Amino acid sequence: MKQLLTLLTSLVFVLPAARLAAQPPAGFKPGYIVTADGLRQEGFIRENFKSKASFVFQTAAGKKTTFGGNAVNEVNVEGVTYISYANDFFKVISTGARASLLQKVSDATGKVIYNGSEAAGISSGTEGRINDTFIKTSARAAFTLVSRDNLNEVISALFSDCPDILSAAKAGQFQYNELEQVITRYNACN
Repeated sequence: MKQLLTLLTSLVFVLPAARLAAQPPAGFKPGYIVTADGLRQEGFIRENFKSKASFVFQTAAGKKTTFGGNAVNEVNVEGVTYISYANDFFKVISTGARASLLQKVSDATGKVIYNGSEAAGISSGTEGRINDTFIKTSARAAFTLVSRDNLNEVISALFSDCPDILSAAKAGQFQYNELEQVITRYNACN
């Protein structure tokens, strides 16, 4: 009985300490990264997308590493997914097998690119500004900037293999605020 009491007393002190260890450090949020070589790591993230086009990743063991867009494929912060392309980060708004809708959240123009600790060059970044919208299709490697002015032209060019969407885009029927629904329709198109 005395051993049981000792065990219960120990658990009362150990369990709260274990829960505290799983809490994110100040300024960090729980998430994961997928590195450029495809390795997925769970940990804590402090994003600096807008100001530095990078983020700090901290492992559960406390090791901190700063990553730019060239070092990762994907970052997930509290369930929000960001992908990297040409050293910039893009928030995933909608995704599917054929097309994804993305929002630019960084500007890596002029940022020094490192290969390990050695400077490897200067990033030219991607076109567009922070908060601009892009479409990525499975048929093309590049991201395509879409705006209110070029919406129907971009949809016609990218979604030409879906007759219903193509005819509506050629007639100028799509509005910018319908873009997410257009992506969903395209992903469902046969």
